[in-house]
Amino acid sequence: MAGTFPGPAAPVPESADAHAAPHDPRHFPPDFPAHGMSRVWPGLSALWSKGPWRAGELRGVTYQGTGLVTMGQCFADDRQLRAGLVQVVESDRWEAVTRWPGSYLVIVARDDELLAFSDLAGQFPLYYCPVPGRVGFGSQPAIAAAAAGIPVRPDRVTVAAQILCPTAGPLLGERSVLDGVHRLGGGRALRIDAAGHPESWTYDPLLPDRHASLADGAEALRTALTAAVGARVDLGERLTADLSGGLDSTSLAFLAAQRTPAPLPVFVYHHPDAPSGDLEYAQRFARLDGRLELTVLPGSRQTLTYHGLDQVRPAGQPEAAAVNSARLRVRLTGIAAGGSTIHLGGEGGDALLVPGAGYLADLARQGGPRTFGRHCREVARARREAPTAVAVRALRLAGRSPAGALKRLADRLERPSEGIPQWLDTIAWWPDPGSEAGWLTGAMRGELAGLARSRARTEPVTPSLGAGDLAALTELRIAATVQQQLSETAREFDVWPHAPFLDNDVVRACTGLPSYRRADPRTVKPLLGAALAGLVPEPVLTRRGKGNYTAEDYQGARLHAHEIRSVLTGSRLADLGIIDPRAVTGSLDRVLMGIRAPLPALNRLLSAELWLRGLD
Repeated sequence: MAGTFPGPAAPVPESADAHAAPHDPRHFPPDFPAHGMSRVWPGLSALWSKGPWRAGELRGVTYQGTGLVTMGQCFADDRQLRAGLVQVVESDRWEAVTRWPGSYLVIVARDDELLAFSDLAGQFPLYYCPVPGRVGFGSQPAIAAAAAGIPVRPDRVTVAAQILCPTAGPLLGERSVLDGVHRLGGGRALRIDAAGHPESWTYDPLLPDRHASLADGAEALRTALTAAVGARVDLGERLTADLSGGLDSTSLAFLAAQRTPAPLPVFVYHHPDAPSGDLEYAQRFARLDGRLELTVLPGSRQTLTYHGLDQVRPAGQPEAAAVNSARLRVRLTGIAAGGSTIHLGGEGGDALLVPGAGYLADLARQGGPRTFGRHCREVARARREAPTAVAVRALRLAGRSPAGALKRLADRLERPSEGIPQWLDTIAWWPDPGSEAGWLTGAMRGELAGLARSRARTEPVTPSLGAGDLAALTELRIAATVQQQLSETAREFDVWPHAPFLDNDVVRACTGLPSYRRADPRTVKPLLGAALAGLVPEPVLTRRGKGNYTAEDYQGARLHAHEIRSVLTGSRLADLGIIDPRAVTGSLDRVLMGIRAPLPALNRLLSAELWLRGLD
């Protein structure tokens, strides 16, 4: 989806690909917007789309010269959409369009203005590019650049920040991976006036209610999550679900099975040579409900991390799962073979339900000394740390603002550490980068430090948002991006992945409760357990651990080291002055020797490298 406001769309450079597939992140064809595209609202503003779209993914209505379109998963029916549009036009209360069930981007346009509201998680962002007299926008950054008629150039600082410090939420603001293109992310709104001037703001900051109890949050989550799952069941499509054995996906599978008349196909991935620990739990939990039909999707040498890096297809932006594309394609192939149309997954659950360690600082300010002391002791025992050390870190964080954390980040970028961060370092607004900071060139670290100091001066202060609350929002936006990229990858399999935890009402229910009230060192996800008691079997809600794929990462790195080195040879990141490839290969050598290394950062770096090659 793309457009300009006001006026007709700008021409696109002649180098654009005239045979781009639907949702292809490359340029539109030279005769944009005519070639293969259609107006969303005939006779109204310049908003264009190119299909095919999934059923219900793009919907539009008009009323008295005003058009409204939703993109994503909006579960209001056509009558509700039209009635809502009539209401907001006549009352001029535009933000009411964000209250329909689901997760979606909504755009409203009339002759004198265009308004856009992203979903709260940021699963369906809008990219926009201001140029003199108009603003180009689109569902991918390169599409927005093409609509505005500007060249596609990577934003070096943003790319570096996404590799090195993706959890430093306030650092990037609305910057995108392309120079000159802005990202309208979770909970943000955009207004473009008749002169082509854009203005953006946060329409819902998701501030917690300090007076809300765990029981209040549980009731709200129970209502929102059952409605979110029920909305997918009621579509009447062929429904399938993940059942990894973890709390989030397994809970969704049980909720869906209770609503479906036929058995529900569910899937778990298992690599016999690098087990994640999920299979045993998935099989055990599937036996608790005869309506669940479990299929095990087996891994092999060909599904290990880093296999087939040279075959990764270019995406619209750096894609978190790029290094795991072989495993992902095996999963999607199996799910498609099960006849799936809509597939439920638990993405977003961890972000909303597992408070980051920074919640201890919020507890120190808000929770009372006795509760604070108990949490510090129990967390310290679980992590094998000294309770005093945990308490000191939390109290120190309680006196530090996000602006202070950005200044500290700048200092650490200019003087990078060779050490590997420890758990105590996570008691922070966000963890400092570790040895991977040495991958960046000195000049790049200086630019990134300059951005951090600039943001420290301009970042608005939100006193009601604690460290745990901010961390949850940051992780939520990362999860939403992962889900968005999964959805795009799944198009060729005719599968539509849905993540009910990312629905607006579910996000509001969870974030309405302060992070320290979502935390209990003795329980993994107390809010989910309280919300779904009686609906999901108790053994599911009390599983303490979860599987991880670290073993596949290390095995894959050893087996496919040559592929990784090939990607780093002739590095585009190096050409842009972002990284020193020798420093990166030094870390890879340590992985091959079995020494602990920052593999998540390496995966982000490789994803950025593959994306840059796609831009070529």
